[in-house]
Amino acid sequence: MQKTKIIALALALVVSMSLVLVGCQSSTPTTAAKKKIVIGTGNAYKPYCFLDEKGNLTGFEIEVLKKVNEKLPQYEFEFKTFDFNAILVSLETGKIDLAAHQFEVNPDRKTKFLFGDEGVTIYDLKLVVKEERNDIKSLDDLAAINGTIEVGKASTNKTYVVDKWNKEHGNKLNLVFAASDTTITLQNLESGKTDAFVNIQRNVDDYRATYKAPIKSVGEPISYSNSYYLYRKDDPTGAQLKKDIDAVLKTMKEDGTLVQLSQQWLGGDYIPKK
Repeated sequence: MQKTKIIALALALVVSMSLVLVGCQSSTPTTAAKKKIVIGTGNAYKPYCFLDEKGNLTGFEIEVLKKVNEKLPQYEFEFKTFDFNAILVSLETGKIDLAAHQFEVNPDRKTKFLFGDEGVTIYDLKLVVKEERNDIKSLDDLAAINGTIEVGKASTNKTYVVDKWNKEHGNKLNLVFAASDTTITLQNLESGKTDAFVNIQRNVDDYRATYKAPIKSVGEPISYSNSYYLYRKDDPTGAQLKKDIDAVLKTMKEDGTLVQLSQQWLGGDYIPKK
């Protein structure tokens, strides 16, 4: 009888251990099911993506995507930083799954990448001149004096827009690429080395406040655009990721989350309404 009890206890212990092991194994797939998504961004474009005083990556783009990830538990977002010119190359070569750096639409990019349907911020480009100048209100005015205009880096949409206009209008503008430091851009304008540069209104407002820069934006925008997230084209992962993120961004627009983040990081409501 004693022997029978011992055997029964041993069997119960084995069954109990088996249940524990099964329980542990059943919880593993939930964690393993998370798909890692590598996001390419920058670390020196304040207030969109930059390192704070503790060296942590933050900014509007980063905080928006963190909120998105909270709504998409099937993904685990990981941020990797690159020089601006290397982000889209990294997306094209498969090193990252999503590009986030206030990217605008242009035909060249559309041939290579999949754009989200939901715009993240308004990104209308305007001409910026010294506050005292009243002779420049448009690219036509600038071309009439064979003016010098600072655009973006080689791969930016600013450069694409102005270069395209210039080629279509007799190449009368002198284009120079953006300086690595905003203070140099402002100094070049103040000294007369350049006659104008291209930027968005909220940056102009920030430069006036931060640097006390005597500048103003003039005329109508030379380009109407929004910023978007970019994904790999002809890739099932990219297509599904785009669909999932678009759905969350749409909800965040409707419930006011994106507007709150825009006001917090950008100083106003710069969220597209469509």
